[in-house]
Amino acid sequence: MAAGRRLPLAALGFALAAAVSSWNPLAAPFGLVLGLAAAVLAVRALAGGSGRRVVAGAALLVALGSAVASAWVLALTAGVAREEGAAVVSVPSDADVARDLDAARERTRAARERAEAERRRLEGR
Repeated sequence: MAAGRRLPLAALGFALAAAVSSWNPLAAPFGLVLGLAAAVLAVRALAGGSGRRVVAGAALLVALGSAVASAWVLALTAGVAREEGAAVVSVPSDADVARDLDAARERTRAARERAEAERRRLEGR
């Protein structure tokens, strides 16, 4: 297979990798770079006139969509389209924290009492 005929497949491979990387805020930068690289490869494949124009066209569509999705995920992560003054992470109220701690204390009471009894038994030796 000639190198010119493999270019659309390479572009499609990069485009699919970009699509997989585009949804996660940690992987979105890679999705953006991969999407742009795949778009360049797809355009080169389309301009080269290889016999796989459908594959190159699909790669271009997937690459551009992935690059846009990655850019959107990065923008949302950076706070674009967030209301002014809205907290990124909501802080629980003091009452909620106290309720959660009380529930945890009740769930672990038996285990803590057994551990304390075991410690006293071992110290008594």
